[in-house]
Amino acid sequence: MATYSWTLPVAGPDPDAAGPDADAVWEGLVHKAENPSPYVPAVTGCRVLERFDDGFLREITVRDTELVQERVTFEKPERVVFRPVNDPCIEQIVNELGDDGSGRPTLTLRITLTPAGVDKAENTRYFLHETQRYFSDALAFIVEGLRRRHAR
Repeated sequence: MATYSWTLPVAGPDPDAAGPDADAVWEGLVHKAENPSPYVPAVTGCRVLERFDDGFLREITVRDTELVQERVTFEKPERVVFRPVNDPCIEQIVNELGDDGSGRPTLTLRITLTPAGVDKAENTRYFLHETQRYFSDALAFIVEGLRRRHAR
């Protein structure tokens, strides 16, 4: 397996701008898990199929064509873990709340490829590049969505 991660500040580049605190970021991550479209434009639909004490099973529609089921687990107050049920290449996706050392929240998006995903990355031209670009772009959209949610 291989893991890749990206981290961005949630408050934005202006150190004087008020941004969401850790509690607001956590609330946004919980909201994003059930309603991902405002945060991840490639996700065009979502429905919760089953609920559990620590999360739920959801089915998302990606780009109006691909259906992906994910087991979502909340590790309050810092991590949301998405484990695709039917994706042979992605083992898990993690959204993790952190801080920049001065108390301002950051968000890390981490993906772990399955052995089949690693094999595909090694043998399929552009697969790893496109996967990394998709998730790094997704992180930027998520952070922007968290900022917009806070600004309301």
